[in-house]
Amino acid sequence: MILFLTFVVILATLVVQGLSLPVVIRWLGVKDDGSAAREEREARLKANQAALDRLRQIPEHNPAKADAKRRLSIEYEDRIRQLEDTDPGTANTPRHLFSSEYEHLSQETLTEERKTILHLRNRGVISDEVLRRIQRDIDLAEARLRHGTADDTDD
Repeated sequence: MILFLTFVVILATLVVQGLSLPVVIRWLGVKDDGSAAREEREARLKANQAALDRLRQIPEHNPAKADAKRRLSIEYEDRIRQLEDTDPGTANTPRHLFSSEYEHLSQETLTEERKTILHLRNRGVISDEVLRRIQRDIDLAEARLRHGTADDTDD
């Protein structure tokens, strides 16, 4: 009897309350005021602008550094443009670090990279270890593209 009562209490406190919480929130009319999204947008915007300003202050001594600096500047300018164009006041505004065109093209190229290295491994051109190292880099690039989109809800 004690075990049965314990089970019922646990079931009632966890399951029933957990399932009824969304209904109670809707009934109370609790809404997100968007302050966290505005705060995040402003912080990202300021951080990206500061990083771009710092990047512009770094002197260029060799052509390789100048090329890397130019590529990184373009990436930061794209992020800043995306942040300035989004309105955090709307609930359905996606939060992207990159433009959707950039994300789409990057995803296509990463998919092609993945196919190519798998093909090279299957033909015996590269080892499994090399495959894993390259796949890790591709996985990290894909994760970076997905990071900060509206699909991420780890707030």
